[in-house]
Amino acid sequence: MDPLRDVKVIFNNLKGLFLIIGIIMLAMAALSWYAGDIQAFIGFFIGAAIGIGAGMILYLYLPGKKNPELKHAMVIAALAYLFISAISMIPYITAIHLSPVDAFFESISGWTGTGLTMIASPESASPMILLWRSVTQWAGGLGVIVLMVTILIRPGTSTYMLYQSEAHKDKLRPSIRSTLNTIWGLYVLLTAAGLLLLFVAGMPLWDALNASMSAIGTGGFSIYASSISAYDSMLIELALIPVMIAGAMPFIVLYKTFRKGIHSLIGDPQVRAFLMIITAGAGVLAIENYGHYQSVIATVRYSVFQFISALTGAGFQTADLAQWSRPALLIMTVAMVIGGCAGSTSSGLKIARIIFLSDQVKLWFAKVLRSKNAITVLKVNDRRVTEDIISAELTEATFMSFLWVVALLLSIFLISNLVGPEHDFTHVIFDVSSALGNAGMSCGIINPGLSFPGKIVIIIDMWIGRLEIIPVMLLARYLFKGFRF
Repeated sequence: MDPLRDVKVIFNNLKGLFLIIGIIMLAMAALSWYAGDIQAFIGFFIGAAIGIGAGMILYLYLPGKKNPELKHAMVIAALAYLFISAISMIPYITAIHLSPVDAFFESISGWTGTGLTMIASPESASPMILLWRSVTQWAGGLGVIVLMVTILIRPGTSTYMLYQSEAHKDKLRPSIRSTLNTIWGLYVLLTAAGLLLLFVAGMPLWDALNASMSAIGTGGFSIYASSISAYDSMLIELALIPVMIAGAMPFIVLYKTFRKGIHSLIGDPQVRAFLMIITAGAGVLAIENYGHYQSVIATVRYSVFQFISALTGAGFQTADLAQWSRPALLIMTVAMVIGGCAGSTSSGLKIARIIFLSDQVKLWFAKVLRSKNAITVLKVNDRRVTEDIISAELTEATFMSFLWVVALLLSIFLISNLVGPEHDFTHVIFDVSSALGNAGMSCGIINPGLSFPGKIVIIIDMWIGRLEIIPVMLLARYLFKGFRF
């Protein structure tokens, strides 16, 4: 195959993305000008010029529409996060004078919905920069690829490849365009509901806007260095819990719940498992933390909130996690590795994958214990399937889990050597898991003082964690082979 053709297909399908980010940054530039934040205005204007300029050039030299194959779609997904993060980092450089690597870290942390930060004191940043952080993680919550698909609609089925590259395989409506319109409408509605709930709970309107965008996008950025603990309000924490949970639930199920009632929510196997994990995990964590706080109420308060924040990937903190016991941190680490539901804004291994692998283990034991003539009904998500489908799904789930564990172990090895022996190894495991699971919590290992190589490792973790590794592997293979698939 002609490698130049592959490049043309990829950039033909990226041109719309450049225009989108350019237009968004142009709007932010206008807001910054109105607010009198000239340094932020300069950064947003430069970013807008680059985005719109690149998009227009690609439209000029790559006219028409080229349908991507699966291999192209995967590379497009991987490149999208890099390009959009590179353009989006410019305001961080001009407005708050972050170094290029710190600015790129902050940018990709937002777009991947991670929430780890290189800004030591967000309180000192301008409102426009704080809003930009919230915008990036809010838009990144559903995925940059979702933004692209709205432009990449083509006749035929090839555009489904892009949709699948972020694991959104179910459909709400017959076409991708109507599906995305429904998703974005629901996303905006949930964000507005979260804003209202937090405002009623006592959070100032500006704070509530940023917190709601972060919670629904399961991002984790906060306008305060101490995150949600800055409010020291149990009522605000209680208000945030349903917002975080909503962001980590399958949007298809949430949509069906709005249309058909609560039975659609309770009847979903993934949601049931998700809620059971929250109940069991928070309970175990509270038992482990018993004695760490002065009262049972405080123990339950901090344990429940932090476990939900870890599992959903929202990444908000109300406690100094570095002071928690090692078993407590390992419980939180497991939650971040598991992640939220498939089809949500969360990352991690995903509840659906955990359910499937667990079901296969139970099925294996059932086959061993039953007689040879017994008939076994094969199901996935309560639907009967053939053995071929089970085999394919098992291969995918096992392979993805294997890659995830390998990436986690390799990153732990690298970071533990880069930060030195003075840091608790449990803290290293926790912070690396947070980056790879796009959770955003930290015991203090990941901070502005982290070495340059350490920041690069964490950037890669956030990138591959959001994309579930395979698109990045395909991009690396593509580049290694000299633009030949």
